[in-house]
Amino acid sequence: MGWKVNGLIVEGPVDAARLPGRPRDTGQTLDIDAVYEHPCDYGIAVVGGWTFVADPEFRVSFNDDAVLQVSPKGRALAWVTNSVSTLHGFAWYVDGAPIRRVVYAEGEVVDESGEQLREEALAPEPLSEDYVFEMIERLTGEGWGGGADAMYRVWTCTERVTAEN
Repeated sequence: MGWKVNGLIVEGPVDAARLPGRPRDTGQTLDIDAVYEHPCDYGIAVVGGWTFVADPEFRVSFNDDAVLQVSPKGRALAWVTNSVSTLHGFAWYVDGAPIRRVVYAEGEVVDESGEQLREEALAPEPLSEDYVFEMIERLTGEGWGGGADAMYRVWTCTERVTAEN
């Protein structure tokens, strides 16, 4: 089975209203598949001590300014895995600052910054979703299973998100 998902995982609670687009809570709850199939701006779930932000439109994932807004303290992990386009990667943040980013497309590094993390040693080949899911578990202590099985509260943007936002 292949995945086509991305998001941000933040240590502790997140004030979802601080996400790009000034989203509002719709009161609707969906599973992860429905968040990506349904026209949702964000899906928010809490798993363990981490907040999983499903981000179908890439509004916060890999957006350093947006990550700083929602996670100025603590750790955060942006991630993407798309088996169809063979795009896989992650970005690791501590106290809102980007520490490490690596993204692979079609088996080649297309974006990389920061020193390799010790958690990357002996990880599966970075050419698949297994690599991303392994990094999620190694960096957050939460396996992807918890995020995949969680129910997500749906948030809809009240403002159009542009490059300037």
